Amino acid sequence: MADVTLSKGVRANLLQLQRNEALRLQVADRLAMGRRVNRVADDPQDFYAGRAAGNRVGDLFDIKSGINQALSSAEAASDGLHAVEDLTRQLRGIATAAKGGTTEQRQAAAEQFDQIRSQLSSLAGDASYAGVNLIDDPADDQTTPVGDLSGAEITVEGGASSSAALGIGTAAGDYNGFATEADIDAALADLAGATRQVRSTTQRVGADIAALTTRGQFTQDLSNTLQAAEDKLTGADLNEDAARQVALQLQDRFATAGLRFTVRTESLVADLLNTGRP
Repeated sequence: MADVTLSKGVRANLLQLQRNEALRLQVADRLAMGRRVNRVADDPQDFYAGRAAGNRVGDLFDIKSGINQALSSAEAASDGLHAVEDLTRQLRGIATAAKGGTTEQRQAAAEQFDQIRSQLSSLAGDASYAGVNLIDDPADDQTTPVGDLSGAEITVEGGASSSAALGIGTAAGDYNGFATEADIDAALADLAGATRQVRSTTQRVGADIAALTTRGQFTQDLSNTLQAAEDKLTGADLNEDAARQVALQLQDRFATAGLRFTVRTESLVADLLNTGRP
């Protein structure tokens, strides 16, 4: 089969159509993916810079997830500590009311005291989240990574807050059933110490919650910034690409019309030349 010979004009229009087709596929890809850079060949520098930013966003997501888990554990402990302090206040009220009472009243108060005391210990044991309990006896500590590059960590130190750990004895055994004023005073003294211990633990856990919250917000903000940076590097301008798609369609029409015109013109010229031959 003989080779097909194309004139310069026909070749130019065909090349334009081929270029338009390649560009149209590229634009369609961008519009479908919402990204300007989908592969290394699109823009090597922006591709690898965008991938680095995206990878770090993934790392920060893991950091943020860990911080959220740590916050939940610390907040569960904080809730438990507030409840423990409330029960400690109730115990103090029972002991105070027993002063000056009859023997029967003191015995009744002692029984009520021990019932509330047992609730305090069970409450501390229930202040758990995801297997971590910062106020049980013994209490857990929780160390959480908060920096993806620095390797920084925040450790929330637990504080055992059961009745025994707080130094609150039983009315029946340690405070002699509230038999005397001195027994009641001993209970009140221990309760005062327990309250100070609970408040100290609450303050420490609260400071750690504040630190974790700050780190969590920073991590979220940094993730958003890096995501925006990745979008700037690799994201497509959909309005621009949509306009480019329309422009390419117009160019195709012009190139097709030009090709037809060129072929027709060359055909007419060929006919005239053939007609003029002897």
